[in-house]
Amino acid sequence: MDRDFRSKVDWWYYLAMILVGGFCVVSFLQTNVWMMICMVLTTMLVIHVFLNTWYRITSDGILIAHCSFFPEKKIAISDIEALESTVMPASSYALSLDRLMIWSEGKQWMMISPVNKQEFVKVLKNINPAIQIRKTELF
Repeated sequence: MDRDFRSKVDWWYYLAMILVGGFCVVSFLQTNVWMMICMVLTTMLVIHVFLNTWYRITSDGILIAHCSFFPEKKIAISDIEALESTVMPASSYALSLDRLMIWSEGKQWMMISPVNKQEFVKVLKNINPAIQIRKTELF
C-alpha cells in the first residue's frame, strides 16, 4: 500500500501567500491590467504549490517527490544511502526549512520536508534498513 506524506509548511510560506494575495488585491484596486494578470498568475502558482507538494512511498519501493507542475522526482528506496536533517535554504520540493537531505550514490539527491519526519524515516528504513541516519540529534 502506498503512503503519502504532505510537505511541512513554515511560517515564511504562509507569509509569502499573504503578501502575494495582498499585492493581487492592490493590483485590482489600481486597475493596472498587466499587474492584475501577473499577480493573479503568481497567486495561483503559490497556492498550487502549497496544495500540491507531497511525497509518496510506493508499495514497490519507490520514493516520489511531487511539487506542483514541476517534474516528479523518483528514486528507488534501495538506492537511498543516507538521510540527513538540514535547514539549508536551497531550492527544493520542500515548503519548510525543516528538511531531510536524501543521499544517493555519494551525492545529495534532494531535500524534502515531510510533516512527520520520524514516521517517514521509519517507513523508508522498513523498506531499506541499510539507510544511514546523519545528524540524529535534529530528529
